[in-house]
Amino acid sequence: MHGRSPCLPTLPRAPEGPESGPAAASLPDARDRAAYRFWTRDIVRFQDLDRLGHVNNVSFAIYLESGRVHFLDTLTPGSVEGTGIGWVIARLTLDFISIAYYPADVDIGSRVLRIGRTSCVIGQGLFIGDQCFGTAENVCVWADTNAGQSRPLPDHVRAALKGYLVTSEPHVSGDPGPRRE
Repeated sequence: MHGRSPCLPTLPRAPEGPESGPAAASLPDARDRAAYRFWTRDIVRFQDLDRLGHVNNVSFAIYLESGRVHFLDTLTPGSVEGTGIGWVIARLTLDFISIAYYPADVDIGSRVLRIGRTSCVIGQGLFIGDQCFGTAENVCVWADTNAGQSRPLPDHVRAALKGYLVTSEPHVSGDPGPRRE
């Protein structure tokens, strides 16, 4: 649209936001594709645009949801169905890094930042090509949705999460995988 690049240059990172603080200093940069091992692919739809032709801020959250649900359902099949015991989101913190445009493929990288007793923190990055246009942290809680109460993470869930727990060493990112539409 208008002969523009699908993504503008990255803006400086906000001093407060996802993955800030002393513990984050040792993590691979959330804006670097190499910081992620799990990928979900989506597309920028015309309906995702605001009146200026930019991807709307609500669409950022939708892309993140697609990546988060795909990630959690792959690690713990059936856990995002919304009934019984499974994942619920308790918090989403999002940094808007740059403007994105239609048309484009969106690659959503997901990684585990922390594992607690009843929850985990998932870090995510939104990319068009190598350009990051958004990052996020999601607090996801293992809960009994019928009772409305959190539950301790079972050993098999904890083990699945540990497989994607980020360390201070980035790794070479691979193919973002099949498109999810």
